[in-house]
Amino acid sequence: MASNEEIPANGEDASRDLVVPEVVKEPRRGTLAWVELQGVTQFKGEDVPASHRIPADATLVEWDGTSTKCRVVQASGQRCRAAAAKALGLCMGHAGGGGSADLEEMRAKARASQARLKATRQMLGIGPARSAEPRAAARIRAALRADDLARAIVDGPLDSDLDPAAKQRAALAAVDATFPLQLVTAELSLDDVDSMDWKSMQRVALSLLG
Repeated sequence: MASNEEIPANGEDASRDLVVPEVVKEPRRGTLAWVELQGVTQFKGEDVPASHRIPADATLVEWDGTSTKCRVVQASGQRCRAAAAKALGLCMGHAGGGGSADLEEMRAKARASQARLKATRQMLGIGPARSAEPRAAARIRAALRADDLARAIVDGPLDSDLDPAAKQRAALAAVDATFPLQLVTAELSLDDVDSMDWKSMQRVALSLLG
């Protein structure tokens, strides 16, 4: 009996032509795409992302879709100065994105960073009047990245692919930068030099050098 089943002309299995559906990966947590997938909720009559971190005592200014600032206003009356995502009208922090899931943790880190900066400025003797000077700003940055600078001075050249002569010069430069030689001038006054023997003079000289 004849069959109506169509057989491929090349004799290959037709199942090979099946299209495997593409696996769609979920957006990385904290990204704008991830925030948009979390849905919408209400905050004081306004639609906001369900993942939002807006403080309960905050308010939202009217959003016209063109402002570049986050629409969150703190209870103190200060508006959030972070840039807003146009699709949300909120900064990523208040929308629930970013690398931290806890807004209070983010604030604590910001306060700690400001405290370190203030302590560094005080340590270097840099006040508000000098904050705009490039050298003063560079000193602050250098102090905050002291460990990175130390690695660049010592570890960088020695761990690189420089030739032995270049590494030796780099090592000497690192020693000069970290343990500079100091020139000391000393004066010795003796009342009765004639009464001293040679060994006594040597001991005096060694004590000055030592």
